[in-house]
Amino acid sequence: MNYLNIYSTVINNFLKKNKNAYNLLKLGIFIGKNYVKFFPDKRLPKSLRYLHQIAFSWTYKGMTSKRCVWVNLFAPAEILLAFNLDPIFVEAISAFLSGLELEDELILRAESFGISESFCSFHKAFIGAVLSDLLKKPKFLVATSSICDANLNTFRFISENLKIPFFFLDVPREYSEEAKDYLKLQLKELISFVEKETGAKLDLHKLSRIIQIENQVRGQMKKCLELLGKKQIPTTLTFEMFMLYTSHTFIGKEETLRFYKMLVEDLRNAKARDKKGVFFIHTLPMFEENFKNLFNFNKDLTIIGMDLNYDFLEELPTDDPIEALSIKLLKNPYNSDFEKRIEHIKKLISLTSPDAVIQVCQMGCKQSIGCSMLFKEEFKKLDIPFTFIDVDCVNKKNNNHGQIKTRLEAFFESIK
Repeated sequence: MNYLNIYSTVINNFLKKNKNAYNLLKLGIFIGKNYVKFFPDKRLPKSLRYLHQIAFSWTYKGMTSKRCVWVNLFAPAEILLAFNLDPIFVEAISAFLSGLELEDELILRAESFGISESFCSFHKAFIGAVLSDLLKKPKFLVATSSICDANLNTFRFISENLKIPFFFLDVPREYSEEAKDYLKLQLKELISFVEKETGAKLDLHKLSRIIQIENQVRGQMKKCLELLGKKQIPTTLTFEMFMLYTSHTFIGKEETLRFYKMLVEDLRNAKARDKKGVFFIHTLPMFEENFKNLFNFNKDLTIIGMDLNYDFLEELPTDDPIEALSIKLLKNPYNSDFEKRIEHIKKLISLTSPDAVIQVCQMGCKQSIGCSMLFKEEFKKLDIPFTFIDVDCVNKKNNNHGQIKTRLEAFFESIK
């Protein structure tokens, strides 16, 4: 048994006895963020070592800071960053806790409060952590209606049970001038809400600067996409998931811009791609053993990317940051019907030229499972090998490892 197993066992024992394990968790994250800083994995390129550091640091702040705010992945975190708050998204917390092998107790706790067994395990583990007092109570909550229909239920449940202020943004599914005005009004209300909760006034110049950085980040992302089709760097499923931090909640941070510049440089200096490249849709099962064995530092396969890390690539206006945020939310192709989503993914595929595409259907996510057959038809037209696999990225007990192994082996045998 290694130190991480011992640490996980101790926290699990605290949870089973209804003891507060927050300080123990906080200590572990503190040690972890310093460990990855001073003892980085030397198999990784410099950019991913840096990503490891900043993702750990943001997780630590989001879970322990007095200024932490819980958000969903698509919340306009730029506004929170402009107030020097420390946002953290639900999926990051759940994945982190699952990495510590705590999900069993947390999901059990959530289900004991009446949360359905079929509810997304990212959200169930998060709710279980909240109900177990494993997380520091945030200043408030912010979520949008974008893409995931679990968000409203989860955030409303937490707000009502913990008496935490909650702001919900209703994002229309189609772009129009009326929809943009409707959303701009809500964003202004969100700013007033944050000003009331923090006692501070928004600095619009700071918000504009965040949007400027965001535009620069997207410029670097486009360079990455061009290079990912030709080059390969050693990586793992976990680091592609870490990029959700830099492609969403923290996209307006200076650290994010530095990371993508480093990634472009690493890709430019990397060897030409000679492995089979796989592009992922929706998410990555970074704790599932078969996927880990196949993709983490594999000599025959490489991870090209994941669609959610490149979901919005347009340049935003910087003179009116509220308008910019409304455009970003409304024009996200994942906020609309399937046709816009598949057209966007086709563009990513044409840029990166993968040898195969895998859609990971997170259990409990109706949005991902419902698109599988449509994806299959589209990739058949493109003559690109495609498969979809049901995996639970958080609750490992839900995965039939034998079936997943058989599906993956058969798929990769077919594309040799």
